Amino acid sequence: MKAGNLRDAATSGGFWLAWLLLATALLIPAPTASFCLAFLAVTGAVFPLALGSRWQRVGALAALVLSLLLVSSLVGPAKKDPYFKQHRATQTHQTK
Repeated sequence: MKAGNLRDAATSGGFWLAWLLLATALLIPAPTASFCLAFLAVTGAVFPLALGSRWQRVGALAALVLSLLLVSSLVGPAKKDPYFKQHRATQTHQTK
């Protein structure tokens, strides 16, 4: 095994993490969980997009665009999720 530097390991890990999170977000039927995973995929794709090789940048850009499309399509269903509404209503403070 060839010893590399931390930048190469971080960009490769971020690239594969973004695609893994995107695939997992597509497989989970709960809109709130899929929204969170897709948002994390957007976050994971940023580092390889900035510092990766040419092919990592192209792949990270594709993962970023697909994740953003998934996030934007899940905003409405995630807001209407009964689990999210129940926990959001119980944790807000009401003023008198």
